[in-house]
Amino acid sequence: MSLKRVHPLTRVEGNAEVTVKIHRRKLQELELNLPTLRKFENLLCGKIVDVVPLLVAKICGVCPFSHQVAASIALEKALNVDAPPLASNVRRLILAMEHVRSHAYNVFLMGLQDSARLLGLNEKELVYRLFRSGLNIIRFANKVLSSIAGGSISPGISTVGGLLKMPDAGLLTNHFRKEAQRTLEGMYWALNLSKNLTASKYSEVFNLEEVPTLVTSVGEDYDPIANTLKIHEGDYWKELADIKGLLTGGVFTGPLARAVFTNLRLKVEWQTSNLLNLYMLRILEIMNALSYSVNLLRDLKDLKAHYRENPQGESGSGRCFVEAPRGTLIYECEVEKDVVKNIKIITPTEINLPFIKMFSRKIVEKSLAKGLALQEAIENLKTAIRMFDPCVSCATHVTVIDS
Repeated sequence: MSLKRVHPLTRVEGNAEVTVKIHRRKLQELELNLPTLRKFENLLCGKIVDVVPLLVAKICGVCPFSHQVAASIALEKALNVDAPPLASNVRRLILAMEHVRSHAYNVFLMGLQDSARLLGLNEKELVYRLFRSGLNIIRFANKVLSSIAGGSISPGISTVGGLLKMPDAGLLTNHFRKEAQRTLEGMYWALNLSKNLTASKYSEVFNLEEVPTLVTSVGEDYDPIANTLKIHEGDYWKELADIKGLLTGGVFTGPLARAVFTNLRLKVEWQTSNLLNLYMLRILEIMNALSYSVNLLRDLKDLKAHYRENPQGESGSGRCFVEAPRGTLIYECEVEKDVVKNIKIITPTEINLPFIKMFSRKIVEKSLAKGLALQEAIENLKTAIRMFDPCVSCATHVTVIDS
């Protein structure tokens, strides 16, 4: 029996570990541990509602805005208050730019670097261009988030009833369109690179035997807070009210689910049957999010400068679905006399984990069946983990050892 172990992987949300056991080129066991049950909810119970949106922004350094917006809306539903249109549009804007930043990390600083191995390209030249492009996009997104939300990592903008302050979008409007256009023009080479992945020498390994059950809350026009949960089974979508089954089987949320639901506004040829297309879908989402943000900024000028409503109640329960970069983020809460009594958070990684484990096993099995060397099988496994974006740093630095 041989054992391949990927050492604990540094993640923003904790350590992860992959253990693969192979005997005579047959996979015996694959264990993928991504800590998703951290009971952050225990820290929130007993807190005054106004404090919660600020605290949940500390849960994740990759998608702090998604957590803050989701908590704000869930608490608003519990306290019977609707945020003003200005606040809703600002929330949509910061979520769109969070998608841009998170996807830039995953695609340019992590995932597409596998193109050198998959397509036989010059690794040094490719990595340099990917890093340069990715960092430019991230700087741009951080600039927008800092201007609107008061910070790019630790936001202080969304709260119960709307916003904590009136954002100064006027300073951004004049420069945003030009910078967004420049960013879009530089994306097409990466889009073409991502398209070629499904024709790479290992592409068959990443084929799906069948499309998983897809879940998303995105709206028809890429609205990240449409707030209706939809499930795709067979050939049609239906609304999903009961969320109990989301963590029990091969359910998948994220760019693939959003692409199937929206039918990809930017028309390109793609297949749901190969998960290497996830890189292409993220690039398309960056492009869509930039266009979406330009329209939101333009509309902000026409909205009244009323950015917060006072809650009508002190007790109640609420639920919110927000489309975070990795997929649907779910918040459920119960409030009693302005204090959080119970709260439940379901993250996209938590929803995707059973499917990621199943697909990771298939990757190794198919690689070995094709006669690939053991090291190549492990490299394909690492590519698959990066592909899902369970966290920015989760699979960037990996050491494989024999024992």
